[in-house]
Amino acid sequence: MGMELWIEFMILQTIIGYCFVLANDFIGLYNIRDLNLMKGDFTIVKYHKRFGWVEVSIFYAITIQCLYMFSLHIIDSDPLLYRPSGVWTHSWIGGFVAFILVSIKFIFARFKKDEIYKFGQYLGPIGFIGWSLSHWTSLFNFYYVVKPNWDSEGITINFIPGNFLWAAIIPFIGGIALFFIVLIKKGSTTKERRRFAFNQIAFILHGITFGYEKSAKELLGTPTLFKYVVPRTYEFIERMMTMSGFDMKKLEKMNLSDALEEFMRMAEKIGMAEKIKIKWESEKTFTIESVNCSTAQVRSVMTKEELTNAICPWAIFAASIANKITSKELKMEPSEFDEIGAKTTLTLLD
Repeated sequence: MGMELWIEFMILQTIIGYCFVLANDFIGLYNIRDLNLMKGDFTIVKYHKRFGWVEVSIFYAITIQCLYMFSLHIIDSDPLLYRPSGVWTHSWIGGFVAFILVSIKFIFARFKKDEIYKFGQYLGPIGFIGWSLSHWTSLFNFYYVVKPNWDSEGITINFIPGNFLWAAIIPFIGGIALFFIVLIKKGSTTKERRRFAFNQIAFILHGITFGYEKSAKELLGTPTLFKYVVPRTYEFIERMMTMSGFDMKKLEKMNLSDALEEFMRMAEKIGMAEKIKIKWESEKTFTIESVNCSTAQVRSVMTKEELTNAICPWAIFAASIANKITSKELKMEPSEFDEIGAKTTLTLLD
């Protein structure tokens, strides 16, 4: 009886997992016209990531269980494993082929995020096809191979749909429901985004000034940035954050590390970026990395040459805060830009 319940549980897992697969693909189709539109849309990105982690976790959990089942077929010398049948189809096509396809998408999504925005319209379908092969061959194998044997032996189904049709329909109902939840969440944040729309506009305008900043640095040198740009930038962000309901004065009472962390939390809260990471490399050197920041859409239309030696606005913001608190100038390395953010190294100078 234990084996039968386990098999049912595996079918239940694929039904639930496919709900999230479909929901995630609906999100992708919703933005298929231009995946760059997802940059800065933190609600969509958040749920897209969460659904992705759920579906991939369930897929690999099922894979591990299926490998055990596969080993049992080998030990029993099951002839169905080596000739066209439900077992053969699920094991080789819905098993190994599906594993390869889903893993291709997972590797790019986890380790090659830039490619997701560039080639998501291809990587998405690759993962979907892999999951679909696994899901549909599972259902076929269970309802048209396993279940008839159970019926002949008087074994009843306990907690999954009793027929193929319902098992096939439920994921679409679940996927659509999850997708509508995302749209509702997205709509509920519209008012808040409008309230802080000036932050987005300010960052877009700052993105346009990359070229001017680069020219000023080349013509006048780095000291000019600290004499004019950095102090004025602090005045700007102080007014901007005050309009957003935050008191920048309290930052000046903190040490530099805490002040930077607090400012980044403020920025995340009002939707200027999904996440800002600060990492201290030494007592005087730290990196600031933006993840899915509000200028990502702007940079997506800029060439690599236009961004060469440019400095991310977050680095200038951090330098402005550091300059205000410590009264020291900083050295800023050219930023390393990617599709959804940038990373910059800053060093306090004596």
